[in-house]
Amino acid sequence: MPAAPTAPLSERWFRETPDSARLPRPRLLTRSLIHLRELDEQIRLYEELTGTPADLRMPIPDFGGLELAAVGSMLLIASIRPFTDIQRRTTHSLIVPSLKTQLDRLRDTAATVLEPPETILPGSRARVRYADGTIAELVEHRPQPGERPRPRRQAAPPDGAPRLLVRRAVSARAFPAAVAQYESILGTGCDTRLRLHGVPPIQLATVGNLLIVGTDGPEYTRSADVGLALVTTGPLDSTHLRSEPAAQRRAGPARDRHHLVELRGGTLAEVWDTSVGLHHPAAPVERGPRTAEAGTP
Repeated sequence: MPAAPTAPLSERWFRETPDSARLPRPRLLTRSLIHLRELDEQIRLYEELTGTPADLRMPIPDFGGLELAAVGSMLLIASIRPFTDIQRRTTHSLIVPSLKTQLDRLRDTAATVLEPPETILPGSRARVRYADGTIAELVEHRPQPGERPRPRRQAAPPDGAPRLLVRRAVSARAFPAAVAQYESILGTGCDTRLRLHGVPPIQLATVGNLLIVGTDGPEYTRSADVGLALVTTGPLDSTHLRSEPAAQRRAGPARDRHHLVELRGGTLAEVWDTSVGLHHPAAPVERGPRTAEAGTP
């Protein structure tokens, strides 16, 4: 791989885990592309929303003038330049313990390498397209000379804070294959699997911090590009919202269990109430997947 440009690290640079080889499995992040002037405000929004602090911030001036920050499952990618078409079509990022190992694993899932590995300031990266057409950027983090992990500022989010998940919507027919594919990609099993009765029915599965929605209804046909889900125990704080699209809300008293919101800053998120059966907060499940039936939300 070509050598990364050398430059002194910005005083804003920090990572709780500079060496991703220490991760037990890949870390999946949904992406939000924003202008650099919005970055500080967006960091504050997701810190307030989730009750967790940002765990990395990386100004990368020699790689397209980017600055990145991660809060929970959200990766904020900021730039003063227009984003390229491939950057806009990339659905999520995956921080991996080993780039080579992850690429070897993906070959078994019929993934295609769109951009081969290259060395960058955080470590190394590649871009791939999964068999289902999803485009992802894989990043292997390695520490810079003298870099030390930033101590964790908070052990766990406070009670009642929304759980932030990466969201992937597929057709009902594609749902089983999608669950199997992401179990392989993320190196972990499905821990919750639900079927919500309705017309049409909705299937839900969580694989790590990924929520897979399987349906032929509007959640797929009109909202397939929504990459963020929030699992809540109650209404969201209105100060975090720009608007709540009325056309996307379900009529009737159950509407607050499942609807779309527009967060401050413009990102659309699908909100699910824990009453449908999704765990809150997430807890590792060592035995087989939980399967349940629930009414239409």
